[in-house]
Amino acid sequence: MAYASYKGMNVFYEVRGRGIPLLFIHPPGMSRLTFRYQHSLSDTGQVVVLDLPGNGHSIDGVSRALSVGEQAECVRAVLKKIRAKKAVVIGYSTGGSVAQEFALRYPELTNGIVLIGGFPEVSSFLLDKEFKLGIWAAKKKWMSLIGYAVAKVHFKNKEHEKEMQRAMKEVDPDILSESYRFGHKYQSIERLNQVTMPLLLLYGKFDILTHNYIYDFVKRAHDVEVISIQGVLHQVPTKKYNECNHAIREWLKRRQLV
Repeated sequence: MAYASYKGMNVFYEVRGRGIPLLFIHPPGMSRLTFRYQHSLSDTGQVVVLDLPGNGHSIDGVSRALSVGEQAECVRAVLKKIRAKKAVVIGYSTGGSVAQEFALRYPELTNGIVLIGGFPEVSSFLLDKEFKLGIWAAKKKWMSLIGYAVAKVHFKNKEHEKEMQRAMKEVDPDILSESYRFGHKYQSIERLNQVTMPLLLLYGKFDILTHNYIYDFVKRAHDVEVISIQGVLHQVPTKKYNECNHAIREWLKRRQLV
């Protein structure tokens, strides 16, 4: 098992394939299992998945939640450990906030950004309520319910669904609640003009949580491409993984990033 270190905390990671690193960043609680269907992209680049501290195999010894900025530093620690000079950072949902923050802090290390259901701030009614519901449920310590709900909406495969449930039940509810809070208050919108590297936005066709943020990215960032994935809400990496992977692979080739 491979680990990087950040402020004395272990950050578990896995690497598959060769070439430019494609580093995937998960939302709070969901761990690297979020991207189990993206391993096939190892035919295109070096797929790197990690468990941010407090999640998955990075739970031991973690006593607090990390801010979005600190999570970006964990990404930096992993890239340093694998001796990567640059990477394409790929974040799903709140993991996209970490990807944005990493790119803003380390533009010289960022070849490109892929945001799957991403947003530069929480300003819409539905996304705000989604975060507040998660914070409330975690404070109630309803980890079994949270794990069941998250796994159910993300996976059709029963074995994979149960594995995600088990992983989320292991997460400290106080850390999860605080992680949701950090994600809820994160903002990059006023700094999007600093995002000069290629940016791919992937959204489910029926994703009512994050669709409205497309305009902010297109208006403020410099080099943006938007792809809508048919027949899915927010859960693009797990519910429409073939389409998701194809879109990422073709974009990487189009932009000559691999």
